[in-house]
Amino acid sequence: MSEYLNSTEEQQFNEAKNWFKQNGTPILLAICLVSGATFGWNYWKKHQVEVAQSTSATYQQVMESYLQDPNKNAPLVEKFITENKGSYVTFAQLEQAKQLAAKGDFNAVKTLLEQALTTTDDTTLHNVIRFRLANVEYQLKNFDAALSVLSNLKDKAWELRKQILTGDILLAKGDKDAAKSAYEQAKANAKAEEQLLIDVRLNNL
Repeated sequence: MSEYLNSTEEQQFNEAKNWFKQNGTPILLAICLVSGATFGWNYWKKHQVEVAQSTSATYQQVMESYLQDPNKNAPLVEKFITENKGSYVTFAQLEQAKQLAAKGDFNAVKTLLEQALTTTDDTTLHNVIRFRLANVEYQLKNFDAALSVLSNLKDKAWELRKQILTGDILLAKGDKDAAKSAYEQAKANAKAEEQLLIDVRLNNL
């Protein structure tokens, strides 16, 4: 019995050894690749988290300085935008646009918002930017451009604001009937307090 077991074990060992000679290198290579990929993926994730944390901290510092004195510290924001990418850059651009809008410099705001559309792939931010850009085009009396921007705003969460602004733009164009239709559509989707504001617009047509 023991001889049988020994010979069988030796045979199994030799078979395993021969199999490994034939297949061991590819297996080791695959193991190394998988291990390397796992290590690389974990390292990449860790690196991304560290970059995001660093970018967030820098953004907070830059914005605090900028808001204390926008004129003096505007170069800090420009430097941040140049040296970084992603949503924090978009946030910085939106803050710049807000400050410029407060000064009434809508041409500069328009340029910033158009740039902001290219710095993020985030759908939510795109909706925010498009609505603000439509408002800016409205302020600049570029009514057709404003309506064109709004047409790309597809999110239902923005539908009410989109309809109201559309009504404002159409009224500014002199098309009262179309404006009335837009306001009435907005009113149908509005809450009671919002309906009161829309009624003011309808009553002033």
